[in-house]
Amino acid sequence: MAALAFSGPNGAYSPLNHWVSELGEMGVSSLALVFNIGLFVGGLALAAFFLALGRLRQSRLATIYVVVGVVAGISGALVGVFPMNNRAIHIVFALGFFVLGWVAVGLASLDIWRRPEPRFSRWLPAVGALTVAVFLLFLSVYIPYLYTGTGSDRPDFSVATVLEWLVLIGIMGWVLVASATWWRYGRGPRDTA
Repeated sequence: MAALAFSGPNGAYSPLNHWVSELGEMGVSSLALVFNIGLFVGGLALAAFFLALGRLRQSRLATIYVVVGVVAGISGALVGVFPMNNRAIHIVFALGFFVLGWVAVGLASLDIWRRPEPRFSRWLPAVGALTVAVFLLFLSVYIPYLYTGTGSDRPDFSVATVLEWLVLIGIMGWVLVASATWWRYGRGPRDTA
C-alpha cells in the first residue's frame, strides 16, 4: 500500500532500486505511517515468535537464539519508530535487525535440524540456511555501501536493495513455514497412546 502512495524525488517506488525503509520516510509516501506501524507490529511479532519457539524447544541453543531473536525483533520494530527521516538512529536499528536476524534464524534452524520433531517441516532448516545466506550476502553488499554510498544518481537496478527485499521475504517465509507446520500439528489428531 505504501508503495502505491509513494512519490519520491526519483519517481514511483520500485524494489529494484529503492530501500525498503524509503516506504516509511515521512513526507515521501502518504502512507508512511501505515508502513511504520506495520514494521513496529511485525518486529514485535518476530520477537514473540522467538520467545514462543524457545519456550517450546528448551535447549541451550534455544536460550541463545531467543535472546538474539528478541533483540532482532525489537530492533526491527524500532526501525518503524525511527524512520529514514532520523537516518543515524534508523541505521543503528536496521543494522541491529540485519546483523542479529541471520544469527537467530541460523541458530534456530540448526536446533531444529539437530533435534527434529513433527511440529516442524524437515525442510525448514534448509529454508533457514537459504535465508541466512541471503542475509549474509546482503550485509556483504550493504556494509560497504554505508561507507561509500552511490552518489545522488539512483541506478535502475541496485543489487543491495534487491537483496534487502530478499532478506525480508526470506525471514517472513521461514517464520511462515515454521508457524504453519507448528499450527497444523497443534490442530491435528495426535496419538495419545
